[in-house]
Amino acid sequence: MTGQTWLWTPPQPTPATVGVGQLLRAYRQAHGLTQQQLADRLGFDQSYVSKVESGRRAIHDISTLRHIARHLELAPEDVGLAPGTLIDQRRAGRRDPVSEQALASQRSWRLTRDTLNRNRLRLATAAARLYPESYRLSPGLLARPGWVWPRPVDIANVRLRWADDPPEPVLTGAEPEADGSRPLLTDGGPYLRYQRYSRAMRDLDRPTLFENRLSFRLLDLSGGERGAGRPELTFGHTTYFDALDVCESVAHETAAAMMNGGLSWPSLPFRRRIGDPFDLASRPVLPSVNTLTIRAGEQEASFVLHRRSAGSVATAGGVYHVIPAGVFQPSGITPFHQRADFDLWRNVMRELSEELLGNPDHDGSGSSPIDYDNDEPFRTFEEARRDGRIRVSCFGVGLDALTLFGEILTVLVIEAETFDHLFAEMVRSNAEGSVVSAGPDRDATEGIPFTHATIRRLIETEPIAPAAAACLELAWRHRELLLPRLRLRTAS
Repeated sequence: MTGQTWLWTPPQPTPATVGVGQLLRAYRQAHGLTQQQLADRLGFDQSYVSKVESGRRAIHDISTLRHIARHLELAPEDVGLAPGTLIDQRRAGRRDPVSEQALASQRSWRLTRDTLNRNRLRLATAAARLYPESYRLSPGLLARPGWVWPRPVDIANVRLRWADDPPEPVLTGAEPEADGSRPLLTDGGPYLRYQRYSRAMRDLDRPTLFENRLSFRLLDLSGGERGAGRPELTFGHTTYFDALDVCESVAHETAAAMMNGGLSWPSLPFRRRIGDPFDLASRPVLPSVNTLTIRAGEQEASFVLHRRSAGSVATAGGVYHVIPAGVFQPSGITPFHQRADFDLWRNVMRELSEELLGNPDHDGSGSSPIDYDNDEPFRTFEEARRDGRIRVSCFGVGLDALTLFGEILTVLVIEAETFDHLFAEMVRSNAEGSVVSAGPDRDATEGIPFTHATIRRLIETEPIAPAAAACLELAWRHRELLLPRLRLRTAS
């Protein structure tokens, strides 16, 4: 395998600038508002909103833009304004010491966050070493003994249980121990901090994909030990931002400690406050479903990789990851969605549709349910699984050592002919990054060879997400069970 044919990623297209008209239209659609309702909320005439949305009327007046941002609770930069108020104060010839201090705090926060995003894998590996060796599943990933099962379990045999009245999380990320992860506010008075890490991200370092959505909160994990009994995962409700407030706060703290001399428990007050990372009920734990997708041919197998764009996603940017991967959440806002989508396989199918086929996101804001039995591509996915041409299994659950996000580890094996049919129109890039191939002249559907040498090279020399590394390690360990028709050579 030469350097010229190793992990080629197509260039990510430059996103188009979003104007105020597009922003208003997107806001209306996300909140289910008519133009008249939005106009009433802003105190505008409906015809004015219509002209702005259609591009027939541009808004250049700064006070009007500020009015829109304030009444819709948007960040200044969302409407084309510079964040904060300090620039305006300087233009007026005034220097506010409180704002100057806040600005310095925000500069330091941005520097630490930049360090965090550029060193997530190194920080995850270092954070894992804070915990007993028996908790380390792979570099940067933690798992309590019994959380990863002796053999892969068909996803249909993983029982999901719903808790109607779960305990409220004790930790929210607003604790004094997390103060160091949240910067000062420029307009909140002396020494007032952001109360939510997600709000600081929105104002100061907003990724392209950044929306708060209803999600499934992991509360407990039981069963499956020593291969006996059906594993059971217990869930309740949370939101993406609730989980982010805790997970990114503890990650930010870790980056700051590394910048100031190295990781040690005394330098990590919020991580100390969290304590046992496997006490899932004490904080909002939002798991991602990470799926290694394997194309199984008659003589060889390959797998698909994703290079996640650092500027597009809130976590795990700039690394290689399995595809599909996405947080476990319903596709819409109604109780029907929550019941219908409380299913690991359906979550995997939606992510396949979005990440590999480029279909629009089922982003949690819609009201129309998915008909999995008749809507494409779900109907075809379901048929292939019933026929045995698609097999999906679960290895267990881990925790990212840096963020303490939950990671559900799964593998999808698709017969080559079925794979080529289902993904004949596979996209090279999507909203979260780009699909990786073995060279610029190789088709994305060919994937990366599923060999021991390739897996070791990926894990040992490339920036690969801890959950992805665990999926690859576990798939290779159980290759004879997952791919019984193939004779995969250990040294190939």
